[in-house]
Amino acid sequence: MPRRYPSYPYVEPVAAGLSQDEIDDTVADLMSQNPRIDLREGGPLDPLARALNVDIEYSAPPHEMMLDVPLDRRAVIWLHKDGRPKHDRIAAGMGIGHWILHVPPTRAAHPGCGIQALHRPSDPAAQQEALRFAYTLLMPAEAFKTLWYEGRVQAVADGMNVPTQAVYERATMLDLHTVENRGGDRYEWKERPAVADY
Repeated sequence: MPRRYPSYPYVEPVAAGLSQDEIDDTVADLMSQNPRIDLREGGPLDPLARALNVDIEYSAPPHEMMLDVPLDRRAVIWLHKDGRPKHDRIAAGMGIGHWILHVPPTRAAHPGCGIQALHRPSDPAAQQEALRFAYTLLMPAEAFKTLWYEGRVQAVADGMNVPTQAVYERATMLDLHTVENRGGDRYEWKERPAVADY
């Protein structure tokens, strides 16, 4: 974890106010700039973090911080040392989301401050954007659709190496709904409205 009493103040990330379409575009741009990094197999996000000049480290409880951006050292995404790999991928994806979406505007708004994205932020708006970013990064819509073609939640969770709850939340983002009389975990695709803000 970072120094307890740094010589400068810290602030929490400022939300960017992005729509889901803007987050989709940001993720697509990020992956097009890093064509050798393939997240489809559900592996760790360390290669992408390294490409973005961010470290991923592990810490023991208390574990309050997701991303630390000090003024005088590299940024660090903190994962729980006893965490589960599926949950670690979501947490790391959120840390990368904060780094890409929120650090630049927060630095501009608060020069001379470090930035700390907390697990329990005072304002959840930036955290929700980071979560949507992580889901979009780790569960791309077309790959998600392919894995869920048969309506199997566990197939998506295992294939993309994410928690089952994250699969349900991503399905909601993509506007999936239950198909009546075909079983409780079968879904069909509906077109998302042109303007979506989750």
